[in-house]
Amino acid sequence: MRIIPVLAVLTITLAACSSPGGPAAGTGAGPVALSVAEAGKRLEANRWELVYWEGTPVPHGDNGEPVILTFAEGRVSGHAGCNRMMAGYELGPEAGKIAVKAPVTTRMACEEGRMKFEAAFTKAFGAATGARFEGNHLYLDSPGVPSLKFHLRELQGG
Repeated sequence: MRIIPVLAVLTITLAACSSPGGPAAGTGAGPVALSVAEAGKRLEANRWELVYWEGTPVPHGDNGEPVILTFAEGRVSGHAGCNRMMAGYELGPEAGKIAVKAPVTTRMACEEGRMKFEAAFTKAFGAATGARFEGNHLYLDSPGVPSLKFHLRELQGG
């Protein structure tokens, strides 16, 4: 009867994967449901680089300076493709909810394509109503707009 030991190992393995310390807890590939407080800590512990926005070329390397945002104490700041961007933000009241308040940018002139990207990005970012984490990625969701996908970057000097 070898079936019982195999089933026992399979059960223990599945239990370990679904426990709070298993892969889904922090760096696994699946979505992670975080409380408002946990989401705030995760947002503020890292910088976030925009790596994917369906249908829109994302600036990086020869295509322009990357979009990198830093969240701290209800404020978000960073680079929006051409200019510096600042905004307020609030998480909650339910887990997975975010409200971005009045994003603004500096007013330096850049190449026309970068200016168009920045205007579209700022509008999509300002419309974000959902924030979710999957592995090392942050997704900001807006109604009727493809999700903004950010990759975790460590804070500088921290």
